Amino acid sequence: MSEMKISLQFEGEKLLEAADISFDENVAKLSFILNSGLEISSISCNENPVPITVESIYEPLFCAEVKKYSVTCGAGFSRVKICCGGRISGWHNVITEDIIELNRYGVWFPCELSRSANISAELTGCGDYFLVKGEFDGSLWHYSAGEWDMNLILYRKSVLKTASGKHISIYYADGSLNGAAEFSKNVFEDVLDYYTKELFQRGYDKHTEMACLYPALTSGGAYKRDGLIVCISPGMDEKEAVTVNAHELAHEWCSGANCVSWEDWLNETTAEWSMLLYCLDRGKTDIFDAMIGEHMAKAPGLPPIKTADGSRPDGVHTKGTVLFYELFKAFGAETIKSIIKIFIGLDIKTTERLLEEMGNQGLSEAAAALEKGLAEI
Repeated sequence: MSEMKISLQFEGEKLLEAADISFDENVAKLSFILNSGLEISSISCNENPVPITVESIYEPLFCAEVKKYSVTCGAGFSRVKICCGGRISGWHNVITEDIIELNRYGVWFPCELSRSANISAELTGCGDYFLVKGEFDGSLWHYSAGEWDMNLILYRKSVLKTASGKHISIYYADGSLNGAAEFSKNVFEDVLDYYTKELFQRGYDKHTEMACLYPALTSGGAYKRDGLIVCISPGMDEKEAVTVNAHELAHEWCSGANCVSWEDWLNETTAEWSMLLYCLDRGKTDIFDAMIGEHMAKAPGLPPIKTADGSRPDGVHTKGTVLFYELFKAFGAETIKSIIKIFIGLDIKTTERLLEEMGNQGLSEAAAALEKGLAEI
């Protein structure tokens, strides 16, 4: 497997990086995308400077504006080094004195390489910081994340605070969140108990780390990666604590469908309804009612879930939640639980396979209603 090793440092609100890519065999051409706010200062192939071409400028799904570059060398090359720097942009990407977050949505490193590569990073000048899920060797922070995502979340050690439970550690920087973090920690443990013992009845042997970005970011929602939840706050009230913890943790099981197509409704709807079922079964009907009300209010202005070209429409999270609500009213909570369990057990996570398996398990009427709702609701 080819490898990309990134050397990274920060200067104020800017980042400076050198991405050193070694290929497992010679290549004649390489293409990649990079955040438009980052300027390439130099690029070399086998240590020889080469020209670079900007092929296009566009915004990938979920991401900041990028430039697509290409590098060509007729004789072939086995190593490329790309040096760049500038200000970053994109969802959940921010650089401040106390909190830094960089993720794949900001396209802060060369992405969508025409050749796959394992990616790792080393951070210089960050000894005063703590890197979530990183390793410190006494002088440098190191981070590795395989072939796709790089979630670098750093807290200045002088402001870092932690609330830890049996299965979760919550990191945050603002002391006003002390009580919220302690409460959220307990919510997470209760949600995990419900999922593993009642809803999914599957084990969970990971320790989750939650990174809260307030006050560096004050809006933007949350997302989950393996053993990691990234959010604005641990929950300013019970509703927020429950919805963040229960929805994001559910993605540990409710995932696997294509997230850049309309099929992402499967991931988001099953995770949201896992949260809603937790609320129902734990007697938190006020949160259930409030969340259903929010989704019902937004749904009429959103397009149908299923698209003709297979693309991901706006609002699959909300439209899918409303679709399941119609099934919930018609067939009951146990049917929703069965549908979620069928989805997480699928070998191929598609709507077609879900409908097929629902029919196999005696839920043909619900499957027909679901299929109809994909185009109508």
